[in-house]
Amino acid sequence: MIENFNNLLFLVLHLAIIGLLSIFLIRIFFFPQGIVKEYNVDQSGILPMRYVGTFIFGFVFMGIYILFRPNGPEGTWVFYNLFFLVATAQLIYDLMFYFKFIDKDIGAKNSIIDLTFSFAAFIISVILIYGLSNKIYL
Repeated sequence: MIENFNNLLFLVLHLAIIGLLSIFLIRIFFFPQGIVKEYNVDQSGILPMRYVGTFIFGFVFMGIYILFRPNGPEGTWVFYNLFFLVATAQLIYDLMFYFKFIDKDIGAKNSIIDLTFSFAAFIISVILIYGLSNKIYL
């Protein structure tokens, strides 16, 4: 499994992606009240939140599949590039929201922890795309 990911670092970073997304998926599917309270959303917001969770499920499922497939990440550029695009967009939005450039009066809160997770997802995606480029772009 390690040889499929070129070295242990890239395997650990791939596992980190799966782990981060799994945490959000579990929160969305099983504990949505915490997210509703955190972002000051009405209970009716749980339904669209769970729809978003279905997209996250796709990332988690594909990440696990890549982990256990015989060729590992070979030819899976779409997965890593899509994760990069999502992480980039989320980081930009989190930064703009944190510094109050947008959505100033919606009553939601954003912390430095949110920014840290967005930044980590962005950096991990960049490192994985660069480090696995000899495998994912076949």
